[in-house]
Amino acid sequence: MNTIESTLTSKPKYVDLLGKEQALKLLHVFADIESGKYDKNEIHTFKLNGISHPIHLRAIRADMQSFVNTFIDVYLDKKPYLTDATFVIDAGANIGYTAVLFANYWPQCKIISIEPDKENYELSLKNTSPYSNITVLNGGLWNKEVKLRIEAGQEDGFVVREVNDSQTQIKSENLTSGISIDQLLKKYNIAQIDFLKMNIEGSEKEIFAENYKTWLPKTKAMLIELHDGKNAGCSKTVFATINQYDFAVAETAPYGVLFVKESVYRKWYADWYREEIYKPNIDKTRFPDFYLDKEN
Repeated sequence: MNTIESTLTSKPKYVDLLGKEQALKLLHVFADIESGKYDKNEIHTFKLNGISHPIHLRAIRADMQSFVNTFIDVYLDKKPYLTDATFVIDAGANIGYTAVLFANYWPQCKIISIEPDKENYELSLKNTSPYSNITVLNGGLWNKEVKLRIEAGQEDGFVVREVNDSQTQIKSENLTSGISIDQLLKKYNIAQIDFLKMNIEGSEKEIFAENYKTWLPKTKAMLIELHDGKNAGCSKTVFATINQYDFAVAETAPYGVLFVKESVYRKWYADWYREEIYKPNIDKTRFPDFYLDKEN
């Protein structure tokens, strides 16, 4: 038994999800990524138990992490209060795994995915193409319709910045469109956002800084990953705005903060989760210590 085969015995979730043969194939891809012996342009395809259609990934670390977060760790379980969801926004779609998960959870739901990076967007199209209820847009979620510049982030990934009138020498491949939530509601004739997932590398600060008064009261639940390290003051801006509305903090974890309308929270959480309603107060919310920088 080689090292990878022996490793498989300690990873029952991989076998349950993929079967032994595919699990071994995936672990070989992961080993190649870790060793640097891979072709990042090669696309690998896997069929997952419980997922209607095959998914695809590149032999790069970011895709590996996205696969593990979404399908192995299952960072977002099937929320009971979203059984009747009709409209979901997946902002920061990456390569489409979260949208695929949503489409399998809620096949009747319209899902709009937004991804600024062109290569991620193209693979997201490939992953989501079998699902007629998923629409993938190439752009970055923002508080208004503007041009955005894609640039390297301070940590992993990248960030987007608004382009001003004086910035005329930016290469077209480094530009993308800013897409506002108000724009989506109008375009798709949506009265309520059942779930908003937001992992947008610091742009959440801009989303909650202005132009939120139309869409935020129409939102039922939000999972927001905060990035103070990429955009100082994200957490305070997000919490200050959300605290103006009737949301409760349902969960906090490294993958984000789950905000749920207080009436929904009381119905589904308070009886069996905890009696107290935690309002969105950044100073009182119980975060993992490593999660955000409250000083910013």
